[in-house]
Amino acid sequence: MQGKFTTIITTLIFFLVSSFTLLLPGTVIAGKVKKIIMSTATPMYPAFAEQIGINLYINSIIGLTQTHPELKDKYEFKIYDKGMLYSNQSEALEAVSDGALQMTYSGPHFLEELDSAWKLGEIPGVFENWDHYLRTMDTPAWRALHKKMAEKEGVTIIKWLFDTGTWYLFTKIGPVNSLADIKGQKIRFAGGEAFAKALKGLNTIPIALPSSEVVTALQTNMIEGLLTDFTGGVGYYELPRNTKYAILVPFGNQPICMVANTKWWNSLPEKVRGALNIPFDQIDVSGFYSKLEQTSIKKWDDNPNLTAVKFDDAEVAIWQKAMRSSFGDMFEKIDPTLIKAINSAR
Repeated sequence: MQGKFTTIITTLIFFLVSSFTLLLPGTVIAGKVKKIIMSTATPMYPAFAEQIGINLYINSIIGLTQTHPELKDKYEFKIYDKGMLYSNQSEALEAVSDGALQMTYSGPHFLEELDSAWKLGEIPGVFENWDHYLRTMDTPAWRALHKKMAEKEGVTIIKWLFDTGTWYLFTKIGPVNSLADIKGQKIRFAGGEAFAKALKGLNTIPIALPSSEVVTALQTNMIEGLLTDFTGGVGYYELPRNTKYAILVPFGNQPICMVANTKWWNSLPEKVRGALNIPFDQIDVSGFYSKLEQTSIKKWDDNPNLTAVKFDDAEVAIWQKAMRSSFGDMFEKIDPTLIKAINSAR
């Protein structure tokens, strides 16, 4: 009797498991699905500057994991934002380097923590525009730098994706009629030696702060202003409420790339890498950022409570010269072939 009861229970369990498998096959095979983990310090929504574009690539990959034969039921793409895993992009990049994280996005001012040559990536006045940047990245000297970082630091640049927009200085202290008017102001910057030196060259006090602390720092007068962009920073930091003056002197552009842990990326089957590369090869959001920047500048300029500070060429030249004069020692430490490649790509 007990044997029959055991047989019945076993049969019932088998039937239930089999039925559950038919209804929800993903549940049973979940243990076989390989996870691809990506982390960002900033929130995906509301969109922070670079996240507008990153969202398109990430959502495309998520879609591909549901449909592409090389990814479906084999890989799950998981994104952790808002600092859920790492509080800033420097930590996320370090995690990619160590192999604790598969992917994140980055830019030159984070990459310079791995190799000082990346300081060139955002030094004001070095690159003419996004196209010039891309041409430079494709030169033998810069391809060698990519390879060196992949082999030595464990970070592979999958692709340079887009230029988030131009860095400008925003401040709540004014009026600003010349360079002398910002002397001594405490200005926040995201990171990177080039920005710190540029701000010092303008006789301001550079303050490095995480993005999550900027609004409070403005409201408590810990800082008087910041370097950011019209494409995302204006909205994210609520700058129309917290600053008044947008100084339209370019501080450089913001190249964004997607990076992966080298060992993990190279371990993927070629067809899987090809599938993951589809969004990076087919999506180009650079035109969107250019249009967004111009529209946002006009909106700021049209607001009677705000001031878009526009200088003549002579005054702009004074600001640019002050910034460039602070970079001399940086160039001395960098491989001259990289600098020559920048000039050859103009």
